[in-house]
Amino acid sequence: MSGIMRMHVCRTVLLTGDARLFSGLTFNRYHRLLISLEPSVIAVGAIAGGRPVGLALGICNGTQEAELLSIAVAPAERRRGIALALVQAWSEEAARRGAFSMIARYSETNAGRAAFEPLAARAGWSAPAEDGLLVTGRAGAMAEAVGAWRAISGRLAQPHLYDYATMNLSDADRTAVSTCLLRPEANGMLGPLALTDRMAPAFSTLIRREGTVVGWVVASQPAERSIHYDEAFLDPVYWHSGITIGAYHHCYTRQAMLLGRDSVATYYTDPTRPRMVALTRRRFAQVADRVETILAVRTAPAQSSSTSFNRKGSTHEHCSA
Repeated sequence: MSGIMRMHVCRTVLLTGDARLFSGLTFNRYHRLLISLEPSVIAVGAIAGGRPVGLALGICNGTQEAELLSIAVAPAERRRGIALALVQAWSEEAARRGAFSMIARYSETNAGRAAFEPLAARAGWSAPAEDGLLVTGRAGAMAEAVGAWRAISGRLAQPHLYDYATMNLSDADRTAVSTCLLRPEANGMLGPLALTDRMAPAFSTLIRREGTVVGWVVASQPAERSIHYDEAFLDPVYWHSGITIGAYHHCYTRQAMLLGRDSVATYYTDPTRPRMVALTRRRFAQVADRVETILAVRTAPAQSSSTSFNRKGSTHEHCSA
């Protein structure tokens, strides 16, 4: 009887403003999102007896696909349908904000996978599918390895052609970035303009060819000696040029100089870039601390848009539900 009563008093609410009371229900890397909820953040909390007992947290940036970052329910409140109610409420809010589909990404080694996948299935989401690779390594070793590749070293020796400046956007740069984002290959990407609030400019770079912006690498700093390379874009005209790898080389080199050779560098590459996935397995796996396969579940095809959301670095964790 007590369990039934507690179910009746548990309610889900859309959180606004300062949501730090729910910090214990997500991972440390997302605590900053709860300090003052931005319009792009969707946080749905579960409250029972006046206490926070559950949280679904995600991002909806005006793209066609919203991303669920984490979901958790307090251990004493599990197996009462709270997690399913949170997923449904979060999805409804994402749809209200314009998302046609939802996605959640997580590592194949994630401890919460056994609980999350059945929950996603009950909510009508797809079966897990491989969605890319997450690479974690040391900045110094990664920079040295990339710089030693013959094809890349040749590009790096042509500074008059290629420039990898730290992120400092002029008006002309902003216009060029906006133009790049209109390309179908940039579908779902946010770009350095939208990511300004969480971007670490010293570790991010604009990619120029003969003075014209043709791409970028955007980085954030989740911890003191850790850089996460969130998004990389390159005009497809130059996909076979090695320019993106050159940009990563410059980013890793700067990171090693500013934070130390053993500082942690993490990047994500998704399956829509098969050449990058193959390169990662062939080259970076040899020098990285860890290469993880990332899985994803999505809303059912009947509910989803045909457009995919490809944002590098969007790998997330899920608590047990």
